[in-house]
Amino acid sequence: MIPLETLKKQHEEICDLVHVLSLLVPDERARKSRAVENLFSELANLVGEHLVLEDDTLYKDLLVHQDAEIQRTARNFLSGSHELKRVFSEYLQYACHPGSNQEECEAFVKETQDVFHILQERIRMEESRFYPLAEKA
Repeated sequence: MIPLETLKKQHEEICDLVHVLSLLVPDERARKSRAVENLFSELANLVGEHLVLEDDTLYKDLLVHQDAEIQRTARNFLSGSHELKRVFSEYLQYACHPGSNQEECEAFVKETQDVFHILQERIRMEESRFYPLAEKA
């Protein structure tokens, strides 16, 4: 059984953290704090767990489905999942920390906005296009 409710719950948790971090990252003192560092760690863990759960459940079932359209859609989303993993892990390596200079931190704030937009768009696409397809399958 595909755990769509679990995946949707993870989306909620990811979106909550993205919202909180979006408010904190622009503030110089906040973004260099241990609290924000911990929130980023929690976000990385949630995103990683979510992608693994999708890999182990949704893709596993849908990539071998008898309907070629379902297989194609699953392959497309899986490919996007791999790209998201790569982008997100690269992004986290450049987090702003107490030793960062002003330019590095400004670049990190901009990158944060871009990565959060990608995450939110991915969640929107999964919930509007992919999960309904998985429910039908």
